[in-house]
Amino acid sequence: MKKRTARTANKVQDATGQLSEVMQDATDGLREFGQQVQSGVSRVNRQLQSRISRVDESTIPDTFSNAPKLISPRVHAWLDLAVTGYFAILGTWCALRGKRGAATAAFVNAGMVAGVSLLTDYEGTGEKPISFKMHGTLDAVQATKAALAPILYGFEGEPESLFFYGQAANEVAVIASTDWDEGMPSASRRKAA
Repeated sequence: MKKRTARTANKVQDATGQLSEVMQDATDGLREFGQQVQSGVSRVNRQLQSRISRVDESTIPDTFSNAPKLISPRVHAWLDLAVTGYFAILGTWCALRGKRGAATAAFVNAGMVAGVSLLTDYEGTGEKPISFKMHGTLDAVQATKAALAPILYGFEGEPESLFFYGQAANEVAVIASTDWDEGMPSASRRKAA
C-alpha cells in the first residue's frame, strides 16, 4: 500500500512538474505574442498618424466633386435627422428581438450621427465647431462604421446586417450628392453680397 501511495505521489508530482513546464511555455509564448502585437500596433499607429496628417476637411467631399449636387445643406440636415431616427428605431427593434450586437451597433451609429449633426455648422455662420465639409468627412467615417458594424459587433451573415450595409451605401450616395461648398462660410458671404 505504501508503494502504491508513493508511486501515485510520484506520478502526481511528475504530472504537476509537466503541467508547470507547459504553463511556463504557454506564458512565455503569450508574452512573446503580446510583444509582437504591441510592436505591430505601434507600427500601424505610426502609419495612421502620418496618413491622417494629410487628411483635411475637404478630402472626402471633394472626391465626389464631379457628381451632380442635388442636396443642399438644409436638406442634408433633415437627412441626418432621418438617419438618426432610422438607427434609433432599428436599435430598439433589434433590442426587442434579443439581437444585442445589432442593437448596440444601431445605437452607436444613431449617437454618431446625432452628435455630429448637433455640432455641425450647416449654414456656414461659424457658430458651431464642425464645418459642413468636415461633416462630409465624418459622414464617410459613419458610413464605414455602419458597413463594418456587422463584423465589429458579431452579426455578419444575419439578416440585420443588411440594414447596416444598405445605410452605408445610402450614405455614400448622399455624400456624393451633397453640395458641400454651399454650407461653407465663403459661400454664405457670397450669397449675402
